[in-house]
Amino acid sequence: MRLAIVIDVDGDIMYVPEGAVFENYPKPRLFDNLKDAQEECAKWNTGIIVDFDTNKTVPIVRGFDDEERRRAIEREEINKDDGTGTDKDSTR
Repeated sequence: MRLAIVIDVDGDIMYVPEGAVFENYPKPRLFDNLKDAQEECAKWNTGIIVDFDTNKTVPIVRGFDDEERRRAIEREEINKDDGTGTDKDSTR
């Protein structure tokens, strides 16, 4: 999969170019791995990582942080369907 970064430049959607100069119809800068694409994407306010060949966005799934994990465990307890669930929700 070849990855590219799509950006919005004054309302025009374009790929991040290979070079430092924004010329007409520049070649897009392509990445072979997600890590490098994410590093480049972080440099752009409107950057979105896409699969260059299909032009679809690349789903990026991050793990829960400690607070989200705690809330998920709490919600699981509240939502138990075996009669042992509680009605208390400390997330509200």
